[in-house]
Amino acid sequence: MLILRGGGGTAEISEHGAEPHSLKGPDGHEHLWQAGEAWRRHAPILFPIVGRVPDDTISVDGETYPLTQHGFARDLEWDVVAVDESSATLRLRDDAETRARFPFAFELTAHYVVDDAGLVTTYEVAHRGGDTALPVSIGSHPAFAWPLEPGDARDEHVVVFDAPEPAPIRRLDHTLVLPDPEPSPVDGSTLRLDPALFATDAIVLDQVASRGLRYLAPSGRGLRMTWDEVFDVFVVWSRPGGADLLCLEPCVGGAAPVDFAGDLRDKPGIRLVEPGGRLRASYRIDPIRP
Repeated sequence: MLILRGGGGTAEISEHGAEPHSLKGPDGHEHLWQAGEAWRRHAPILFPIVGRVPDDTISVDGETYPLTQHGFARDLEWDVVAVDESSATLRLRDDAETRARFPFAFELTAHYVVDDAGLVTTYEVAHRGGDTALPVSIGSHPAFAWPLEPGDARDEHVVVFDAPEPAPIRRLDHTLVLPDPEPSPVDGSTLRLDPALFATDAIVLDQVASRGLRYLAPSGRGLRMTWDEVFDVFVVWSRPGGADLLCLEPCVGGAAPVDFAGDLRDKPGIRLVEPGGRLRASYRIDPIRP
């Protein structure tokens, strides 16, 4: 486990999946979900797809490949490229195992910095070879404690976006996107949290207007999350049926429509990285003390 420290707190990053396992503010309060029975992860990286594709199979140039939900980056060991007291860079490159599921040459890096306010995360995808475009999505799936303070009511927590979010949302059927949009549950810029919101799985804002939000407990404890414009989809999720976690997920692209059938390059939301090119996306999480 890589332990990073700065004025904004402490983060612990695992070499398995390059996944953050802990994010504590300057007062030592833990903000990340600690991988309980309801969900065994903390904050996985979603790559080379976000969500699922039908039959867990992609098609590339007429060939099919097995690729399960959220891809494989979260389940592999990464190389540590650099680490110091407050920052770390980890790298994942294609190999025979990944090419059997995703037939492309890539280099994915995750760079973490704990600065004076919190944790900055930057992903970079590089096209390492071939003369056709590299089709990718990438996302972050951090889970936060819900409630943020022991004893607080979950339905007194709110997510307040930086801008009104009136656009219709998308819902999922077995983690694939349903064809018909639904009215936004966001009231102006405020999403009042309740386990019932997630009875039919995630809330997918595929027309998100904001580039930031605050997740707040009634005590005033919370966090500030901001993301750059490369992230074009935002997902809010908790385990259907109720769980003490809330996921706030900035993503580049999302799950496939339930009826999608075609080449991966044509999947809605996919990004095409040209030979020799790069895709870069960054976001940050800043703890808020009561």
